[in-house]
Amino acid sequence: MRLTFSALFALLLCSVASSAGRETINFNPDWKFLKDDPAGAGASAFDDSAWATVSAPHTYNDVDTFDNWSTPGHRGEQIQWSGRTWYRKSLQAPASWQGKKVFIEFEAVRQVAEVYLNGRLLGTAKGGFTPFGFDLTPYLKIGEANLLAVMVDNRFMKDPLDPSTDPQAATNAKTHPNLAQLSAKLQESIPDTIEELQADQIPWNNPHWHPAHGGIYRNVRLIVTDPLHVTLPLYSFLQTEGPYVYAAEVTEKSAKVGLEIPVRNERATAATAEIKAELFDADGKSVAAVKTTAQLAPGEAKTAGTSIVIPHPRLWEPAYPHLYRVVITVSADDRVADTTEVPLGIRAIRWDADHGLFVNGAHLKLHGWGQKPTNEWPGLGAAQPDWMHFYTSQLMREAGGNFIRWGHTPAGPAQIAAGDQLGIIQLQPGGDGEHDTVGGAWALRVATFRDLIIYYRNNPSIFIWEGGNQKVSREHAKELREQMDRYDPYGGRAYAHRRADAITAEFMDVGIGTEGGREIAGLPVVEGEYNREESPRRVWDDASPPNFGYPEAKGQTYQLTSEQFAAHQVGHYVKKLGAENHAGGANWIFSDSTSGGRVAVEVARTSGEVDGVRLPKEAYYVCQTMWREEPQVHIIGHWSYPAGTRKTVYVASNADDVELILNGKSLGHGEVSDRYLFTFPDIAFAPGELKAVASRHGQSVATTAKHTVGPAIALKLTPITGPQGLTADGADIALFDVEAVDAKGERVPTFQQRVDFDFSGPGTWRGGYNSGKINSINHPWLDLEAGINRVAVRAGRTAGTLRLSARSSGLQAAAISVPSQPFNGALPTLPATRLGSAPVRNIVPVEASASKRSGAHMLGKFIKTMNYTGPNASIVHVEIGARDGKNAYVNIDSPFTALPPELQGADWVQVDNRDALYSAVDLMELAVTGPSTVWVAHDNRLPRPAWLLKQFQPTALTFAVAGQPMTLFRRAVPTGESLTLGANTEDTRLTEGNLYLVFVTGAK
Repeated sequence: MRLTFSALFALLLCSVASSAGRETINFNPDWKFLKDDPAGAGASAFDDSAWATVSAPHTYNDVDTFDNWSTPGHRGEQIQWSGRTWYRKSLQAPASWQGKKVFIEFEAVRQVAEVYLNGRLLGTAKGGFTPFGFDLTPYLKIGEANLLAVMVDNRFMKDPLDPSTDPQAATNAKTHPNLAQLSAKLQESIPDTIEELQADQIPWNNPHWHPAHGGIYRNVRLIVTDPLHVTLPLYSFLQTEGPYVYAAEVTEKSAKVGLEIPVRNERATAATAEIKAELFDADGKSVAAVKTTAQLAPGEAKTAGTSIVIPHPRLWEPAYPHLYRVVITVSADDRVADTTEVPLGIRAIRWDADHGLFVNGAHLKLHGWGQKPTNEWPGLGAAQPDWMHFYTSQLMREAGGNFIRWGHTPAGPAQIAAGDQLGIIQLQPGGDGEHDTVGGAWALRVATFRDLIIYYRNNPSIFIWEGGNQKVSREHAKELREQMDRYDPYGGRAYAHRRADAITAEFMDVGIGTEGGREIAGLPVVEGEYNREESPRRVWDDASPPNFGYPEAKGQTYQLTSEQFAAHQVGHYVKKLGAENHAGGANWIFSDSTSGGRVAVEVARTSGEVDGVRLPKEAYYVCQTMWREEPQVHIIGHWSYPAGTRKTVYVASNADDVELILNGKSLGHGEVSDRYLFTFPDIAFAPGELKAVASRHGQSVATTAKHTVGPAIALKLTPITGPQGLTADGADIALFDVEAVDAKGERVPTFQQRVDFDFSGPGTWRGGYNSGKINSINHPWLDLEAGINRVAVRAGRTAGTLRLSARSSGLQAAAISVPSQPFNGALPTLPATRLGSAPVRNIVPVEASASKRSGAHMLGKFIKTMNYTGPNASIVHVEIGARDGKNAYVNIDSPFTALPPELQGADWVQVDNRDALYSAVDLMELAVTGPSTVWVAHDNRLPRPAWLLKQFQPTALTFAVAGQPMTLFRRAVPTGESLTLGANTEDTRLTEGNLYLVFVTGAK
């Protein structure tokens, strides 16, 4: 029987996470929701009885995502419902709250949220990704029902689409203006204040960067405490900062833990606050405590500063992510008034331009992924229970990842907490639309950056605050840096930008590179996004049925099979991040996303090492072989081919040698390339076992095998749920893997066929998706891809049994049941993690970087730094001394002839002409030693791209490259300036043309 609201709320009050003085209440369940904007919906008396009942995390874009073709030109999924919607919820304030403070905290609402209590507007939040909250106390009716209403607006910036253009057609400047054009037009419309700023004027609210999923898509909680209390880390609207705890003077022998504890007295009388901070280690043992007092007049707030010295601290690092809990208690008159706690990780961070990153004195190479903070999922969108965010991060960790760069906007509390627990170093950005901005948009960006620093500054896994995904003006960089210096001066974290120049770098501690680039040679570099290729999981290789390659992608920007995509991982990592002075960084991206795709025969950007439902591609296992310390070996692909197949077999391993054995017979040792890839050409398929034996110094250290499977005879269902099983809270999720298996129960890797599902029980079917089909979301059927797919069911509000069966033509059906447990009001929890043995580390003194002492390194006589992001970036480089006879392009015989005198002796970027039709707004960035002249030679057969005409002046100079006339454009560049150059052409329907060439000379 379903509880009444009054009974449920009473249960909640008995089940909150609380200690004396503070109650934290799960406020996620049972909101009334309407995907419309009726007049008066914020008023208490408004009738919402006909509205749907939903629970947070919730989005109203769960079933209109991953269902349309990926729009070419990096534009992301644009065909989504957007507009103003409403959420309403009754709040019974019991008599026990009389004289208490009551706050509401939203972990985030996308994109704009107007919050009302009993018809009164409390405020409007526009960050979309940052936590915010309000003090409900002044307007709360004790002993009565109160009405909370939230208007949510997810209108987003859309690239204009020509309705006559086929969704899979190539883009061009007329029908699809590029990002630079759109950004410039957007700037013209930005109002002066945050208050005037509309949802679709917020630069990061754009499907270029992440899907525009609207809703209360993260958790909501109530916090009930004494008027004498520790303030909350919710600066916007509350103007409070919360506790700040940090470690300094860190060695293996001791660490000094500093504490800044802000206490506010909103009692009617003065109070003597007794403040205690106690540290507990991961085993729950109290290791230290400190007490202090503060005299506070009515309405007064003070920050108590104190410190504790911890002997022999247990240090936090990826191999041993030890977390302390700092429990803070405020008492007065021998009674506890308020208690709260924050995490603490004691670690020493050192960045070095010559050697990268040192954590607790030991060198550490970063390897991991960039990821959208939406973590979007087919059928669920951005609204997922906390355990699913943990699940995604745990997959990264299991692959050997130790780093996440969250893209453009901040990750949420569950994602950051997962990094703390799993030992994943994280880069946390502010809000950014990949360009500088003005007016109210800039003011919002600063406020967002400030708010996230305050909220997350106690999370030890955050090593970098990213001020922007592109450079900004000097004044803006200074303003953002000041936020970090003011609110996180002792956290040991670095401030960074991607696409920086010397102006921005004045305020940076590290640079964020792209595709192995390093704009600021004197700074340590962390890779932000390398290997931006795309390939779906369902396509094995050219020899595998049913598709035999990836024919549908012919003519697209990327046409890689899963095998090629996996093998390329090795070269991308080694060549771009392998240098000793490179700190390592992020592969872009971890899971397939509906934002920023370039292949129009997919419903997502397929750059992930896992697909949209987190099923691993072969590339995932290749990363695992490179990044895990223990011996690893992986055969890329499967071993179930048609008779007569001959193919190259690729094996990835961190060993020195790999031998391939087929049915007990050695096929020899692989040819190693880029340290981790072993190639065995022209292998004849024979049914049986293909085994790879990896060795070091002649000793076998790891083996793996692939078996030929039989024909599919049955389906198999496997459930995945959270740490406490499935909970009937209206938002929890049960996942189900469905596989086609042979008579031995092994998955059939080449099986691709429709499966129909029958679901019953207290829940809502959400299904899954097919990567290469539109409109596959939320149907009770799906195709298996490479023998498997994954579907989801959202729990209802009633406990019971969820039953799922699956059937497919010619196969034995499968059925499974999952119990849904009653919701007891508990707060969301993450799965438990276990610490291994503490590593031995020696803390070494910080020394000045040799790179900083010796000045900037040069790539050429005139080019200081160059960054290139095309598909063949690994072989693109700077050449010096241009003259007749030297090759213009790196991949073809293309000698310069009759090179104009102005270009003789120039530096030039030797690009790969195969990238001529690649679409990117940031194809190349370079910084010059100045003053210099930058020249661009552009093919006369192609229309001139907008960026070229805007940034460069045409000249009368022409010369031929590979037999085709090219016109020179020029620009004088002063010292300290960097340039970003876009695509060769904005019309990818073209089939031929030379890629532009960039030359740099001294000032002319």
